[in-house]
Amino acid sequence: MTMIEVEPQPRIDTLVRLPAGGEARHTEYVGTVWFDGKPMVSGPMLGRAPNAPRGIRMPGLQVAFFLPDSLPYERAALGNATLSVSVVLQGSGERSAIVGAAASFVDDPKGSPTWIQVGVHGHLGWPAGIGYRIVALTPPDAVR
Repeated sequence: MTMIEVEPQPRIDTLVRLPAGGEARHTEYVGTVWFDGKPMVSGPMLGRAPNAPRGIRMPGLQVAFFLPDSLPYERAALGNATLSVSVVLQGSGERSAIVGAAASFVDDPKGSPTWIQVGVHGHLGWPAGIGYRIVALTPPDAVR
């Protein structure tokens, strides 16, 4: 199991006017995700965090995580909401690649509310991290 450490940046949440008329809520989520521990810089060396898993880390990665700063969405009010995602490698070896990234609205296991989940598929060395930017365009009343 891959240990995931998410470091969100301040969320940007604005009301925008749509080209076809009407308004939408435009929310940007930005941050960094470290897989199997954030590296520690010590002089000229790069070391594993004390809480990082020990042993051999396989480079194949397929994980999903919830945005810790996701707004609580109301599923019935999402309508034709859209999510766009972009990711960039941070701190990974030269033979690394992200081959897939997607964001989706996922219902809480308790039924309500709905949160944003990000899925990443790739081949990453260590240290393995990505920077992410998720943009949610939703109806203004979709947030609880």
